[in-house]
Amino acid sequence: MEMISYKNILEEELHFRLNDNLSYSLRAFARDIGISPSQLSDIFKSKTGLSVKKARSIAENLSFNDNEIEMFCSLVEIEHGRSPKKVLEARKRIDKINYESSFKGLSFDSFKLISDWQYFAILSTMELDEYDGTINFISTHLNLELTKTEEYIKRLLKLDLIDIQNGKFIISGEMFTTSHNIKSLALKRFHKQHLNKSLKAIDNVSVELRDITTMTMAIDIKKIPEAKKMITKFRRELSHFLEEGPKNHVYNLNIQLIPLSDS
Repeated sequence: MEMISYKNILEEELHFRLNDNLSYSLRAFARDIGISPSQLSDIFKSKTGLSVKKARSIAENLSFNDNEIEMFCSLVEIEHGRSPKKVLEARKRIDKINYESSFKGLSFDSFKLISDWQYFAILSTMELDEYDGTINFISTHLNLELTKTEEYIKRLLKLDLIDIQNGKFIISGEMFTTSHNIKSLALKRFHKQHLNKSLKAIDNVSVELRDITTMTMAIDIKKIPEAKKMITKFRRELSHFLEEGPKNHVYNLNIQLIPLSDS
């Protein structure tokens, strides 16, 4: 299994920003994380590494939370640390973070799966009534490049989430959900992608085919845990209603309940 490295995290962050902003560049990314473009290029080519001190600075510039900073720095220590004792300690810290977050394995394939919206969209497309079992159908229905779709399919096969029967790609098991309330770089990126797609839908999807509304309320913050339970119940009931019977399109539901003040 290909294990995730700190370089994977940097590459995926750059990839996300390039997709979000066509004028963005490697040079801009290097500026934003506080290193030179040549050093960043050498890191990606494995010609040079990072110190833990510099890794912490980069993680802070990327607005990582405490666990994410710890994970990023530990991955740097594992790859470039000179002290066997410190490398062992870094591995133990990674194991502890994985255990507490329920993000087991920390493989690059798992990271990709929950950081890119395309994977869950492909799995849902395979449930459509008209799905013919081919990559071409998935590529066309989701408006994805064929070569990219082939890459997604290979990773899903590797993770045993899909199978091939009679030359057709099918879901190999039940659909699943990610753990709730885990602080994960991958999950944050996953949610950001869907929020960006929601923003584009405001301009590109007719109101008959979408529902995007906003409510602003003055509330008691102590009610938030119970409110989250109500939202979860609503999501499950709506999912059951929509997924029952014929399936002819893939939709995504986003519900945002966020504070507009700092406290």
